[in-house]
Amino acid sequence: MNARPPVPERTDTLCPVCGASASEPALSKDGYTIVRCSLCQMLYVRPVLSADELQAYYQDPGYFHGESTQGYQSYEDLRKALVPHSWRRLRVINGLLPAKGRLLDFGCAAGYFLEVAQADGWRIAGVELSREMAGNASRALGVSIATSLEALPDRELDVITLWEVVEHLPQPLAELRRMYDRLRPGGLLMLSTPNTGHWQALCQPDAWEGYRPPAHLLFFTAGTLVALLQRAGFERITVSRVSPLPRLPCWLQRISAPLQAGLASGRASAWPLALVAWRAVRVCGWGWQRITHPRDDVFAALEATAFRPA
Repeated sequence: MNARPPVPERTDTLCPVCGASASEPALSKDGYTIVRCSLCQMLYVRPVLSADELQAYYQDPGYFHGESTQGYQSYEDLRKALVPHSWRRLRVINGLLPAKGRLLDFGCAAGYFLEVAQADGWRIAGVELSREMAGNASRALGVSIATSLEALPDRELDVITLWEVVEHLPQPLAELRRMYDRLRPGGLLMLSTPNTGHWQALCQPDAWEGYRPPAHLLFFTAGTLVALLQRAGFERITVSRVSPLPRLPCWLQRISAPLQAGLASGRASAWPLALVAWRAVRVCGWGWQRITHPRDDVFAALEATAFRPA
């Protein structure tokens, strides 16, 4: 096994990825300061929230039911949007591994991805910090959902997934190393996170939904995500840009805003028709953006796959 760099000391001032102390303010959002590490260019909230603060934050039932600015207006309403993403992601996993085995979804929330994996023949396990959501997922899936990685007995896992989770972790390197140790040699990690290289994050940061402290503590580009995974010991790392969200002409942005909001919350009426309409809007916006801003990164999210060395 290759030697891995040490995990940065846990303090309120050091970069949570590389441990450097030097940083520069990048922007302020909702009363929080987001800084850029002078060494690795990672964007993160400073000071880092304590474990007790985060524990209290995610135990609040309002995070999953009614908190649309930081959490979710209704996580249950998002099921219809998340299940198709789950099947697409599972097809990627199935294409990278020779057989189905034991899969852990870390930060599984209500268990929608685990539901899909279970139906596809995977043996599933889950970790969810919110005790309420862990209980809901456990009852829906018929398996015990742990509230911490330490409470999970499984070792030699074939796959670990983190969907829109890594940006919530105050100490991502230490957490990913703990997951690395739970994977079998040759095991797969797959994760997703907002893409801070997206044109809106760069040009309209006040409007970029990825900048959401204190729910989001870390803000990744493809480069900083690869660096984190490498420091955690992973290899064969691939990062894909997904979920195109192009610029729109002002008039199209104005008339399509209610449609976008309805799909984002899961509350759009006539769901199939709304999806078709929004895809048409994005195609039009993408064409307009290629003409007016051809260098923009239009993809709102990153998905990464990485392997523990065999």
